[in-house]
Amino acid sequence: MSDGSLTAAKADVIYGIVLGVSASAVMVHTFSSQYEVAHLFGDVSTMFAPRLLLGVMIALSLALIFKGLRNRSGGVLESVNIPRVVLTFLAATATTAGVWFIGFLLAMPIGIFLTGVALGYPGKLVLAGTSLAGTNLARVSPVA
Repeated sequence: MSDGSLTAAKADVIYGIVLGVSASAVMVHTFSSQYEVAHLFGDVSTMFAPRLLLGVMIALSLALIFKGLRNRSGGVLESVNIPRVVLTFLAATATTAGVWFIGFLLAMPIGIFLTGVALGYPGKLVLAGTSLAGTNLARVSPVA
């Protein structure tokens, strides 16, 4: 393990923390004054679905952390190493900051692409297309 490879248990805990902190920061941001929340059906706002998905992401990251803490006998994962964890953390942090400062539509395609690269996804062209298409599909139109 001198090359910086991590055990499966440590990787679960670290990735769970990184994803949970990022999702929590974006969740907090959805309550800021930068969002103009239009109500659709009485009390349901356009932020309901994103907040629901972020809540699920936070819950799943907590489950990943607990799984890693319970798993004491994980083998070494050659593809998961300290530099990859650091790159993933930086990509998630940059994405969160980008959403906060430059907005969702500009930051998310770049953030999705950078996170995919940091995680080692080999298909850069497919990743770029998915980043753009996924962001445009998730775009919420303002309700008049």
